[in-house]
Amino acid sequence: MSPNTIFDNAFGLIKQNSEVSRRFGAPIKAYGRDHGGHREGRRNFIEHTEYTNEEDGSKRVRVRFNLEGQQGKAFVFAEVSKMLVQDKNNGRVITVVDNRSSLLAQRMAGGSKEGMEAFANLLGGGKN
Repeated sequence: MSPNTIFDNAFGLIKQNSEVSRRFGAPIKAYGRDHGGHREGRRNFIEHTEYTNEEDGSKRVRVRFNLEGQQGKAFVFAEVSKMLVQDKNNGRVITVVDNRSSLLAQRMAGGSKEGMEAFANLLGGGKN
């Protein structure tokens, strides 16, 4: 996934999150690296890091971008498995998405339908 795709998906989820909206106020805007000073101009570069996960060898992309509402500013850290919003004023973290346990369960199930159903039931996401 490209950094801009992760940015778009993450911002779409953040706009729908009631806790983030309540904390930072509406409307919420997101933008890339802010150079500060008098050079506001274009802020569309999304900082990102590409790495290989040591546990499963999969390639990952982690992005960082800025979030701003009427009541404050924050950093957003996102990748496919999790998304965190960190308040710039007090450092408080809001976890928007954290599906690392389900990704681990998928790897452990080995991709079989029976294994996936067993882990879904174990994690409470299956049909009883």
